Amino acid sequence: MTAPGDLVRRHRVLSRLVGLVALLALVTAVALGVYDGRFADAVLRMPTGEGPTTWLILGLDDRTQQAEGTDIGDQDGSRDAAANADVILVATRSDGQWHLTSVRRDVRYPIGSGLSGRLGLAWRDDPQVLVDQTCLTLNIPADHVVAVNLRAFVELVDALGGIDISVRHDMRDERAALDITAGPHHVDGRTALAYVRSRQGRVLIDGAWVDDPEGQNGRARRAGEVFGAVAARLRSRPGDWPGIGWRIAPDIRLDTRTRLWQMAVLVGAADAGVRELPLTESPDGFYSEVDQETRSYTAGIGYTQTCRL
Repeated sequence: MTAPGDLVRRHRVLSRLVGLVALLALVTAVALGVYDGRFADAVLRMPTGEGPTTWLILGLDDRTQQAEGTDIGDQDGSRDAAANADVILVATRSDGQWHLTSVRRDVRYPIGSGLSGRLGLAWRDDPQVLVDQTCLTLNIPADHVVAVNLRAFVELVDALGGIDISVRHDMRDERAALDITAGPHHVDGRTALAYVRSRQGRVLIDGAWVDDPEGQNGRARRAGEVFGAVAARLRSRPGDWPGIGWRIAPDIRLDTRTRLWQMAVLVGAADAGVRELPLTESPDGFYSEVDQETRSYTAGIGYTQTCRL
């Protein structure tokens, strides 16, 4: 089955995955008045290739850096998820237009001896591998890398005084620490994150608790809803941007070639529609694999030459 590559509607879906749904709004905040030295460095070698300037934006599920008392919920019941890239977003600008592409974290890449790896797990073992395989496997060379962990998202929403969401059905997901009723809610950062992250949730329909019938589409819809709510709050409170940026900067890593002022260009991407990179599910359902539709898509946004390390 090939994943849909159609432009998402007004929900502005960022991805099927975790709290990086707010990243474009987040970088808007950090693009003002925050010292470069406040950010952590990611020492990376960037590939070369023809195509537009590319920002590789990652959402990290990094429990090793979780602050004491800041429980952001577990997806797998453990606390050893050290910096998996749960969200992979590619931002490019060509012909005066921004393109935002969500990449599944389960993209297959070869690791030798007939074995395969999953793209989202590569950051945990070696961030350079993720950058390299985005080039080699997807033919997308990164010029800039921005990595944000989940705590930054929680703190961003809390610094904004929470956001408003509208829940379609009562929802429960113990692993995502989510238990919320249907209807409008004003939620804090932890609840907003759980609402987006839930992947094993159950919903109350016609008096019965059932597996969420929307599946990944529901996750994507909720991600878009939260992104829109965060972006709207940021736009309405520009005076808070410097303080928010200072607060969340330690939870953001930039590659050593990227300076803070360069991130300001991403402000223009905040209203762009997001497409999901077309991929084919592997026969065992464990991976997503590159196919001809993938190549056609990447060529269509400017990657017409082979990416090189």
